[in-house]
Amino acid sequence: MSNGKKPRKPLSPKVVALNQQLERRRGVRQLAKRFLIVCEDGKSAPSYFEALKKHFNLSATSVKVAGSDGNSQPIQVVQRAVELKTSAASTDSGTEPFAQVWCVIDGDYGEKIKNARAKATARGVKLAISTKCFEYWVLLHFEESDTASIDCDALVSSLKRKHLPKYEKGKCKFDDIVKDVRNACKRAEKLRQPGIARGELPEIQNPCSEVYKLVNAILTVRDLSKQE
Repeated sequence: MSNGKKPRKPLSPKVVALNQQLERRRGVRQLAKRFLIVCEDGKSAPSYFEALKKHFNLSATSVKVAGSDGNSQPIQVVQRAVELKTSAASTDSGTEPFAQVWCVIDGDYGEKIKNARAKATARGVKLAISTKCFEYWVLLHFEESDTASIDCDALVSSLKRKHLPKYEKGKCKFDDIVKDVRNACKRAEKLRQPGIARGELPEIQNPCSEVYKLVNAILTVRDLSKQE
């Protein structure tokens, strides 16, 4: 059944070339491979990744950040990612397909992540889970913390008390915070190792974050693109 929307026309080669020319003038970097990041959290996580793109001067076409349209259950987030991945790969999309597709999900969903992981694996989608929630990844920009949290509210309270007194979901400016992303990656990877050794999924290990895998993937492609 038609939803009343006209099908999107692909961008003409002239328009694509013009956009790329403008981005080169601004010093914006085009990655050799496109990334799609779909966030369960429609507030903090998208703002964070937009700030990360700005920090590393990555183009909007290289890294697309999307919310899940308010459907925050893990399986819904993965489904949204699959839909966007499929749409970009269609012949009339006017864009290049995504080489890597990631879902950023909070680990406090626990067992509900199981079905989402199965679907993601089947459809070539990767998960970046933070337990209890995305704010643990933010905390790692400031310190190496292995203190478990009862829930996300407790974690947010700790983040506000120690580092960001005015922090609110959806209202935080991450521009200065993302400058320490490489340190956050090192801390996250180090703290995740015991859980991996014990065979624990990220939603079981409290606390942990595998957002470092997503960030490292982007930076690896970025560094390779620089060499071309």
